[in-house]
Amino acid sequence: MNIKELLEKRAALLVEVNKPETTAERFAQIRKDVEKIDFQIAEATKQADEERKLAEKKTADEKAKTDAEERAKRLPNGVLFDQSKVENSAERAKKIEELEKRAKTLKDGGKISIEKRTVVVASAPLGTVASSEINPAFEQVGTLDKLVHITVLEGAGAESYRKPFAKTITEGDITAEGTDYATAEPTFDYATINKIKITAYAEITEEIAKLPAANYIAEVENAVRNALRKKEIGQIIGGNGTGQFVGIVNAPTTIIEATQTKTIATVDENTLDNIIFDYGGDEDVEGDAYLILNKLTLKSFATVKGTDKKRAYDIVIKGNTGTINGIPFVCTSKVAPYATVTAGNPYIIYGKLQGYELTRFAAPEVEKSTDYKFKEGMIAFKACEFVGGSPAMWNGFLKVIKAAE
Repeated sequence: MNIKELLEKRAALLVEVNKPETTAERFAQIRKDVEKIDFQIAEATKQADEERKLAEKKTADEKAKTDAEERAKRLPNGVLFDQSKVENSAERAKKIEELEKRAKTLKDGGKISIEKRTVVVASAPLGTVASSEINPAFEQVGTLDKLVHITVLEGAGAESYRKPFAKTITEGDITAEGTDYATAEPTFDYATINKIKITAYAEITEEIAKLPAANYIAEVENAVRNALRKKEIGQIIGGNGTGQFVGIVNAPTTIIEATQTKTIATVDENTLDNIIFDYGGDEDVEGDAYLILNKLTLKSFATVKGTDKKRAYDIVIKGNTGTINGIPFVCTSKVAPYATVTAGNPYIIYGKLQGYELTRFAAPEVEKSTDYKFKEGMIAFKACEFVGGSPAMWNGFLKVIKAAE
């Protein structure tokens, strides 16, 4: 597979990353595939460079040989040797021997002294060679938007969406024979999710777009798609519900009661237990809930030591996800870190990620225009999507806030 095919395959994988249906497992596999392709591109580029250098050396050698043969036809005074003008055969043989000796010297050493002059065969300078690989930045998006529950309403033409959820189930009662049955009606409610427009825009010069080595166009298109996702994640956490998502920390009490807020002053060896046992219903300890936290808060957990001076928490990290003592977590910079968060604000969210509803009213679109700034030689990219989101599970999330010092 040549470099062009590898770049096309890489670009296709990057497009797949941003599709709503791409799972976290598939996301991880794509990352491995991209790393493998990047290695193949580097190797192919290295091989192409070696082949180019060999071709240039061969050309230079052939030129040197041609020049040597041409010089060999001339006498020491620079006059072209004319065999027809040599009458004496002995003199002719001597001159031929001299020319052959001179030609051999040129071929062997690339230089010869003639009448105190030196002729040097030099190679021409090479132009700048650009790498075909664009080194990526550190991850700036995360995967929280891929772990929540996603509902796709493309083509439905809806402006809003309602997601119902169960709230309570009452207990039955013992009744006397012939009397009315005990009332045990369950209660339900719903989350209203309104359509929100998220956009992103970028420009690059036509000179950059035409660079043959690296696929800048694909990188910019991927960047504006990720800009939409980055905004989504911030809205899932902190959207205020007015022209925005309903974020977890701002959910109304009709979805998450005020009692689902826990104040914990410090991150110590008991913090995790105090979170997971206070979450959920009266019957079960929920095993599929996630911790949502900043990477620096994860660091605070990692530094906690027990009385034996060993780490109190067994932390397994896989990118921006992993487990703390077997409890899954996902990191996002949209939640403030424990070390710097102000009192009364959340630094950990715990809950079932499938209890958050992300609704896609239309598929994300990326458009490229060479007309908008034609005179300036700029290529414009714009990305747009219509989405919405809200917690859609009764008391599905628990906020952990920092206590006043």
